[in-house]
Amino acid sequence: MRRSRALGLAVGALALAGCASGGLPLQPTAVVPAQPGMTAQGQADVVVRTFAATPDGERSEVGGAVCKVDSILFHTRLRSPARVVFPSFGPQSPTLGVACEANGWKGVAEQGVVIRWVSAPGAWPGPGPWPYYGPGPWGWGGGWGWDNWGAPSVPTFVYPDIHVTLAPPAGGQGGRLAAELGAVDVLQE
Repeated sequence: MRRSRALGLAVGALALAGCASGGLPLQPTAVVPAQPGMTAQGQADVVVRTFAATPDGERSEVGGAVCKVDSILFHTRLRSPARVVFPSFGPQSPTLGVACEANGWKGVAEQGVVIRWVSAPGAWPGPGPWPYYGPGPWGWGGGWGWDNWGAPSVPTFVYPDIHVTLAPPAGGQGGRLAAELGAVDVLQE
């Protein structure tokens, strides 16, 4: 009973700490350099955040969990929440696997690259022709024309933020997650 009450208070404090816009401040960025011979197409980045379930079914952000980010091309470790910067391989970018641990609480997540199409500024949302839309015989800059539609949409390859939900170990023998000054003290390495 005493242990569950302490955990409940800790998670409640976490809920308040995680309510800040954007979550906890990021730890130092983990940078993965391109290996010799790799044909990278720029750089990609992803933010890794860890969460624990609260007694009321919500989740609160946990800071300080040690996470390992793996792909077929690289591996790195970080302390959450943190940004990882690594080489981008466009549509061939690998799926990222993330495994995190904090005082016996563990969680895993996977995230593949997502394709987002970006249109040129001022481009129409889809192919025309578009009807008359302003004064003058062809409106403001177009009418039935293809105003800025000739500029192609281009694909971008990005990774959405990765959220890892930590679960207590079987039997509940993991360490507790304690809130101190809006941050969370976890995992002593």
